[in-house]
Amino acid sequence: MPTQRMGEKAVLVVSDLHCGSIYGMLPPDFKTASGAPVILNVGQQYLWNCWLHFGEKIAGLPIVAVVVNGDANEGEDRRCKGAELCLPIPGDQAECAATCLRKLQEYLPPGVPFYVIRGTPYHDSEGGREAEAVAEKIGARQYNGHGAGRWCHRALDLDIDGVIGNFSHGTSVAVGFYRATPADREGIWSALAGKEGKLPRADYVVRAHAHNYCHVEHASKHIVIGPCWQLQTDYMGKNSVYRMVPDIGAVLCWIDGAAKERGEDPVYVQKELYPLPPMEAVKL
Repeated sequence: MPTQRMGEKAVLVVSDLHCGSIYGMLPPDFKTASGAPVILNVGQQYLWNCWLHFGEKIAGLPIVAVVVNGDANEGEDRRCKGAELCLPIPGDQAECAATCLRKLQEYLPPGVPFYVIRGTPYHDSEGGREAEAVAEKIGARQYNGHGAGRWCHRALDLDIDGVIGNFSHGTSVAVGFYRATPADREGIWSALAGKEGKLPRADYVVRAHAHNYCHVEHASKHIVIGPCWQLQTDYMGKNSVYRMVPDIGAVLCWIDGAAKERGEDPVYVQKELYPLPPMEAVKL
C-alpha cells in the first residue's frame, strides 16, 4: 500500500464482473430466483478467493467512494447463444452482481457511497437497464450524469476536495503493441474538452471495457483503463490465445485536495492485480 499523506482519500474502482458468465464472478452458495443452486467452476472459485483477498487488503483504508464501472452483468450472450452462461435469466445475474458488491461493502466503513456506471448494451442492456437493477439492489447513490438513467448513467464526474475524476465504461480496445493508445487519446480529448469549458476539467480519467490494466500519465492528468473480474472468454481467444489475456483486479485512486491547491499532483493511481489461475501443460 502507498504511504498515506495528510488529507489523502481513496476512490475504489471495480468493473467488468460479468456475473452470469461461466468465466465471471459467482458467489458460493448462490441460488437462482427459483431456488436452484449454482455450483462454482474452478475459475469462478479462484475469482471469488481473489475477491475476498482484495476485500481484506482494502479493509481499514480511507475509501470515500466506490465506482462500479460497467458490465456488472453478462447479458444474453447472443454471440454464443447462451452457451457460456451459468445464469441465463437477467434477474439472477443482477442479484449475483449485487451479492458480490454487498460482500465488498462488508470490508468498507458504513455509508461509503457506491456509484454505478452502465456498461455496454450487449452486457448491461440498452440504456443500462440491468445495471439499474444492480444499483437499486445495493442502495447505490443516485447522481446526475451523462445519459438517461435513474440510478446509473453513461458517465460520472466526481469532485472530492476539488479533485475531479471522470468515470465511464466505454473505450476503444487496442491490444498488442498499441494497448496504451486509447488511454492516451482519451487524455487528449479530456484536456481539449476541459480547456474549452465543455465538461468539468478532470484531473484523472478512468475507463474499463478492455479487460486490460493501463495507466497513462499526462502533464495535467492521469488516464486509467481498469482491469476486470472475468477470465478469458472464447471470444477473447478466438484469434489468438495470447492476444487478449485479461488482467484481474481493481484500482484505487488516491486523492489529495491540498496537493492540488499547492500546485502538486493530487492523484496517485494504485493497481491491485491478481495472476490468472495456473494452468499446467498436458503431460504424456
